[in-house]
Amino acid sequence: MNNTVLETLNFYMTDLSQTSFQDLEMIAKGCKSLLSVKIGDCEILDLVGFFRSAVSLEEFGGGCFNDQAERYASVEYPPKLCRLGLNYMSTKEMPIVFPFASRLKKLDLLYALLDTEDHCLLLQRCPNLEVLETRNVIGDRGMEVLARCCKKMKRLRIERGADEQEMEDEEGIVSQRGLTALAQGCLELEYIAVYVSDITNAALESMGMNLKNLCDFRMVLLDREEVITDLPLDNGIRSLLSGCRKLRRFALYLRPGGLTDVGLAYIGQYSQNIRWMLLGSW
Repeated sequence: MNNTVLETLNFYMTDLSQTSFQDLEMIAKGCKSLLSVKIGDCEILDLVGFFRSAVSLEEFGGGCFNDQAERYASVEYPPKLCRLGLNYMSTKEMPIVFPFASRLKKLDLLYALLDTEDHCLLLQRCPNLEVLETRNVIGDRGMEVLARCCKKMKRLRIERGADEQEMEDEEGIVSQRGLTALAQGCLELEYIAVYVSDITNAALESMGMNLKNLCDFRMVLLDREEVITDLPLDNGIRSLLSGCRKLRRFALYLRPGGLTDVGLAYIGQYSQNIRWMLLGSW
């Protein structure tokens, strides 16, 4: 290999579906400066040599688990690894993360097969976490663990999970309960994008009161619940916009009745610093 100064290698979600673990190991041996690698579906057990050689690696994403769960206990990850995203990781494989969870700064669980309880068990071991990407299966209980244990959190992205009820954990909804806990516990938060099943003005007011570093807020109110606890959200949006003075990007997607003309007037009044805005309704 001619390139010995490569730092980033990313062919995740590309047409390169077949990854040669021998090639990856050769690259790692030749590029001691390799910091970030994101790949497709490559058996984790085949990457033992790559992990051993990638001594400077800080970020890894991809991989898959096709063998017996107990076999993964022997996998040792690079000593500097602090940003991680493992595809299709389930409850059985999750313990492989525990030995180095305390040094994780970024965790991508969007394609992990974890339920609410799994999120709770993993997040309580990640006190230095700054970035989390997951689905709303994290639930309010997972959000409370995040707020209690991950005080350095800066960026939180919670995507919409499966709509079919049997495909998601029964606890897997995020509501005002989880957002209120987040606002009271993660005071360094700068970015939040979240799909919620229920919301109240009080939760938004708590965010406006506590999240003084928030610069990007995006919230979608899902249509899965027949009744929403507290609509319209006029006063909550006013408190959020007036309290978060650093806010520059703002997106709000609600159900009919989510805002009245009064709420829209508040948006006009308190969004002088907003540079990007998206408003919508189901």
